[in-house]
Amino acid sequence: MTKVLKQQLVDTKKLTDIIVTLLIMVGAFLVPTFLAKIIPLGKYQQIVVGTIVNTALIMTALYTKGSIKTIFIATLPSMSNILGGYLFTPMTLYAKLMIPAIILGNFAFIFIYKAIYVNKKINYIVSAVIAIALKVAIIYAGFSIMNSLINLPAKVQTVLNTSMGVTQLITATCGSILALAIMSTVKMCTKKTE
Repeated sequence: MTKVLKQQLVDTKKLTDIIVTLLIMVGAFLVPTFLAKIIPLGKYQQIVVGTIVNTALIMTALYTKGSIKTIFIATLPSMSNILGGYLFTPMTLYAKLMIPAIILGNFAFIFIYKAIYVNKKINYIVSAVIAIALKVAIIYAGFSIMNSLINLPAKVQTVLNTSMGVTQLITATCGSILALAIMSTVKMCTKKTE
């Protein structure tokens, strides 16, 4: 596993690696904490924030290396939500119980992209489908376990069922599309400068 996490799509210089890592951390940490407070997103808040976070997670898989960095970035969105305390405001307690599943899902998402796309060079779309399916399965399984152990209020159950299922699928898919667009732009800019 450590060997997989040491790989990256493009080998970068130390300064570039630091800049890329900082940009990813902004997407994974600051966006969930502050974006919705700055720009009122209403019912689209989780879609917009989730898409940006998933893009940051994929960029981690593609452009960074190292186990500690990967694990740290996988935990940032959840830590951001704890500090910001806004994503599921009426059900913060129940949402916080989902954090282990979300962190595990985020790590699996990064790891699958790294293992399949970066290391094995398997088609991006195939890699994305597998990574998305695994992430959503892990997070939704976490919700299902919590739901079977705790008597959730009906409204909370309905909102979390959607948030941990369909919304995760949408945001991971949109994040994958946005990451592909960024990756294609980086490749195109790199070719022009060579």
